[in-house]
Amino acid sequence: MTATPQIPRAQRLALQMQRLVLWVSKHWLLLFNGFFALYLGGAYLTPWLMQAGLETPARILYTLYGFTCHQLPQRSYFFGGEAGAFFASYDLPTLIAHGANPTNELTLRTFIGDPQLGYKAAIAHRLTGMYSGVLTAGLLYALVRHKRRLKPLPVWLLFFFLAPMAIDGTSHLINDLTGWGFRDTNAWAVRLTGGAFPPDFYVGSGVGTLNWLLRTVTGFLFGFGMIAFAYPLLEWGFEDMRREAETALARNLARLHAAAAPTQQEP
Repeated sequence: MTATPQIPRAQRLALQMQRLVLWVSKHWLLLFNGFFALYLGGAYLTPWLMQAGLETPARILYTLYGFTCHQLPQRSYFFGGEAGAFFASYDLPTLIAHGANPTNELTLRTFIGDPQLGYKAAIAHRLTGMYSGVLTAGLLYALVRHKRRLKPLPVWLLFFFLAPMAIDGTSHLINDLTGWGFRDTNAWAVRLTGGAFPPDFYVGSGVGTLNWLLRTVTGFLFGFGMIAFAYPLLEWGFEDMRREAETALARNLARLHAAAAPTQQEP
């Protein structure tokens, strides 16, 4: 006669957790890239939900993304409007004419658009650039990680990826708080470039302007640089986690198999 011991519930849960840890340690990059792809996709799904008349889920997304972004309409993309054909960004006077409340940034950010202008994405130009950089770097890392072992971006080089956004963002913050207007006219850029570009390039925040370009490029560099620095470090950490999880799981399975081996009992 044989007897097969039942695996205690706590032990089964421990095995399931170890298998989960092992799976995450092997597929962490897929999880990260998937998360950032969903983040970007959700932000740009929002205006299309508004266009489709699904206002409730759209406003839920606007609220959720509002915890991560200022959502100022003059610094956001609008989609699907009659005026913008497919997508556009609008200056503040245009937005005010369509109902935006310029009392302060809190009231201004509540404007999400209308059928003529279209509806804004749930994140602004800079965050769009930043998370595009994050996702681009993550996808490139996925392509090369099995071909060669990458080292983290050196800290000194990381500084050059992060500093442009810090400078651009800080200058806009100072401009907004003081009302000096130097980032509205960008007269410094006119002098720096000798007025080589059309006057409309230097003012406003619409697509194709200097402010739009700097927000997008500096955001992209920030996101790309952070991933180039962080993912190789995470790779090393998850490799250690995978080895420990494999060892622990194999040890516990061996113990269970030994305990479950049939034992002969005297008649």
